Amino acid sequence: METVVAVAIAVLATVFIGSLIALILVCHHRYFRHVDFITQQHTDSRPELHLIDGLQDSHDVELDDVCLHPNIERILEDAQWVDDATGIVPHCLAILKTCHQLTERLVTMTMGNVQHQPHQRLWDIIEVAKRISPRVDDVVRSMYPPLDPRLLEARTTALVLSVTHLTLVTKSVCQVTIFDWIRECLVEMDGHLKV
Repeated sequence: METVVAVAIAVLATVFIGSLIALILVCHHRYFRHVDFITQQHTDSRPELHLIDGLQDSHDVELDDVCLHPNIERILEDAQWVDDATGIVPHCLAILKTCHQLTERLVTMTMGNVQHQPHQRLWDIIEVAKRISPRVDDVVRSMYPPLDPRLLEARTTALVLSVTHLTLVTKSVCQVTIFDWIRECLVEMDGHLKV
C-alpha cells in the first residue's frame, strides 16, 4: 500500500511541476516577447475602432452628428484674437467659417440622398468627415500665441485639403455635379490660402 501512495504522490508531483513549468513558459513568452516595428504597426491600438465595430451591424447612420468642433460657433465669434504681424489670422478665421458652412451644407445634401446610397458608401463619407475635426483643432491651436505663421499656414492648408476631399467623396457617393455654391466656397478658401 505504501508503494501505491508513493507512486501516486510522485505522479501528482510530476504533473504539478510540469504544469508550473508550462505556466512559467507561457507567461514569459507572453510578457517578454519581442515585437518588431511592422507587427506593432498592424496591431489594433485605435480606440475609435472599438466604438465603430459595434455600429457596423446597425443600419441607422447619423450624418447629423458630423461636426467640425462642438464649440466652433463660439470660437469663430470670439473677437479677442491676437493679430499677428503677417495678418494671417483673419484669413484663417475666414477659412474656418467657410469650412464650417461648407461641411454643414454637404451634410444636409448627403442626408437628402441617404436613402439612395448603399451602407458602405456612406461609411466612406463618415471616415473622411472624421478627419476634419482634428484639422480644425490644429488650426485653432496654431492661432494662439506664440504664433508660427508657417505652422498655421500648413495646418490651414491641411484643413482645406480635408474639406476638399470630403467634397469630392460626397460628390462621388451622392453622384451629383459640383454645385456653384460648393465651387464658390472652394475658390474663396483658395483665395485666402494664397494670401
